[in-house]
Amino acid sequence: MGRKYKKPKSTSNHIRGKKGSQFRAELRGIDLEKVLIVSIDAAKFYQKVMVCNYFGDVLLEPMFFGVNKKGISSLHEKLQKIKAKVEAKRIFVGIEATGHYYEDIVRELEALKYVVTIINAATTYEERAGALNWSKTDDLDLDAIAQVIIQNKGTENKLPQGKYQELLTLTRARRNEVRKRSRVKVEIRTLMDKIWREFQGHVLVNGNTPTKVELFSDFWGKSSLFFMKHFPHPEDILSMDEEGIRALSVKHNLKLRDSTIRNLLYVARESLCKPKETVRPELLLLKMALQNIEYLNENIKVLEKEIEKVLLETDGRLLLSIPGIGVITAAEFYSEVGDLSNFEHAGQIIKKAGTNPIVIQSGGLQGFHGKISKQGNKNLRFIVYTIGKSLAQHNKDLRSYYNKLRDRGKHQRKAYIALGNKFIRIAFSMLKNRIVYETKDESYEYLKMMKEKLRHTKMKDFYQLISAA
Repeated sequence: MGRKYKKPKSTSNHIRGKKGSQFRAELRGIDLEKVLIVSIDAAKFYQKVMVCNYFGDVLLEPMFFGVNKKGISSLHEKLQKIKAKVEAKRIFVGIEATGHYYEDIVRELEALKYVVTIINAATTYEERAGALNWSKTDDLDLDAIAQVIIQNKGTENKLPQGKYQELLTLTRARRNEVRKRSRVKVEIRTLMDKIWREFQGHVLVNGNTPTKVELFSDFWGKSSLFFMKHFPHPEDILSMDEEGIRALSVKHNLKLRDSTIRNLLYVARESLCKPKETVRPELLLLKMALQNIEYLNENIKVLEKEIEKVLLETDGRLLLSIPGIGVITAAEFYSEVGDLSNFEHAGQIIKKAGTNPIVIQSGGLQGFHGKISKQGNKNLRFIVYTIGKSLAQHNKDLRSYYNKLRDRGKHQRKAYIALGNKFIRIAFSMLKNRIVYETKDESYEYLKMMKEKLRHTKMKDFYQLISAA
């Protein structure tokens, strides 16, 4: 496994850690009436801003502004006028992470040298609830955002940039395309049930024992898709004999076995499906859905090729040396975590993912770990779970750790999360020290492991990249 990374001696002695120490240092010795709190509620069309001092005295009533050059310039002028009027020494800007609408505002304000804190929507919600404001209005949101800034409860301070932003955009786009494909696959299965239900499998009864028999080993394989596209109804199959189907298999390289051909004809003859003429609408929808699948598959392939290219240009490629971690998983984890300089130790990444167990302790009694917090980046949390599941199956070193957790009675999903958290610690060490995965397995070769996972990169390009690094 990866060499242990020593957690640096923390210079923070604040109850909120490094973040609290930095905030304290910014405020130490300053008249708090000269500290400006700027809260921004972002939306698609209507953005609102409010300015108050550290004590909550409103200096600029909630107002709308446009997300364009004129709107940002006008906002900047207003903030500078208020700053001059009260002789402000510090300006803290907070904005709620609403979809992607906040990103342009953050980027423009950072270009104007403002330090912007990005606030999780859940934090704003909890702040409103804590103030017993169960209503939700733009002005209440602005009040809640201001309180979050004052109490230093914000999360991120920077948008991902460079390769991190590229990978984040590409991996999230791919995941979205995969989800679309999953929905279309459900639609295709439903349509095939209406057109020819036995195509997905039929039951043979031997005595009292039913046995499911599938026509094709892979429903989404080349052969199955070919017949759904060109011969989706039993009448289409029965228009041919064994020799006809065999010739078709040879012509289109379907590699059908004789048993499959006979089974296909048997199921077509025994089917109780509706006549082809009565399922014309379903056949049209099936044709469209199959075209959609081809389109989505091509999109995913293009995205995966670009993801692989960008990942290999970053230190994230080191993660490919870990058995059980592929290109997409490595890219998703690397981009969702972002710049490691924002973290002092792996525990902060675990907290960002929301996979940190909640400690419950009171009254001097020994505490215990409850459920995970589920606070933070939900995309990263899902990836950590997926990684834990993959490592439990494909990583010899870490499988023993997973088995120990299961032997102790840990639920399977909890064990996956624990294994995912262990991966975070290993990955943090590898990326911080720029080292590859280390294992006691003598047959392990990290270069061989890495290149086997690449689908779109020429080996000579891979070796040139590794040697240059």
